[in-house]
Amino acid sequence: MAAPVGEKQPVPWKDAYLDTVFSIFKARQHPFVLVEEAALGWMGLRVSPREDLDLLIRDSEMQVIQADLLATGQFDLVEQNLDLRLSDTYAQQVPRLKLKTDDSPYKCISLWSERVYMLDIDGDKIEVPDPQAWNTVIMEERFDIHPSWAQAPSIGYTARIADGIRVIPSILAQSPEMKYPIYIPTIPRMLNALLDQARYRVTHPEEFPYKYGNRPWYHISNFVRYLHLEKPQQRERLLPELADRNREDMEERIKRFKRKPLLTLASLQSGEV
Repeated sequence: MAAPVGEKQPVPWKDAYLDTVFSIFKARQHPFVLVEEAALGWMGLRVSPREDLDLLIRDSEMQVIQADLLATGQFDLVEQNLDLRLSDTYAQQVPRLKLKTDDSPYKCISLWSERVYMLDIDGDKIEVPDPQAWNTVIMEERFDIHPSWAQAPSIGYTARIADGIRVIPSILAQSPEMKYPIYIPTIPRMLNALLDQARYRVTHPEEFPYKYGNRPWYHISNFVRYLHLEKPQQRERLLPELADRNREDMEERIKRFKRKPLLTLASLQSGEV
């Protein structure tokens, strides 16, 4: 059925919709590293699709990468939409480039510097096949959950593929000819960055006059929830790899987490829930 007169027709995604962006990173030999929801989707967290693609940029190359992207004529520099950042005013300092076309799943690209994200781009990373994880999956499989103690199925990349679950979009962000690697930080490094950002709010309260908008704690809580970090199997894997400055804060966050009981037919019939 045709769309009503005056109603904009949806535009399908275009194959290799980020090739121009990848070509800039490739020319400068700058790592293509995802952060925020784009990265979290490959870390086993259930995230909703976001209109921003968040990238980590080396401090020394922030200005040139931003200039290169704007020079393509495909972007406009716009303000951050804090409604998409849990009202986190900290994100206001992150450059946001809006695409002039709507042939990709992303409307904007946000450039987080190492200083702002509190994460070194040259640390340990995990390669992923695309910026977007189509279904819940964890690429760093040593942190995969197991049915024997999580009461949930494995979400590791190998298991998901073996189970026939689609984890890669049918329309890819880059062409086979581009073949520029895409990375996410390791889970311990991502948590260290988020814990450092959360601590910054405590040490600089004057910059955060409102109680809401604690984006890093929201992400950390989701790590605990979706990776079952309250279980001893996961705690023993993760905590030793966190920085000393962050281990106590992470332990406290895990202790405060209360998982809701798993609803089953038997529990409902017995009145246990």
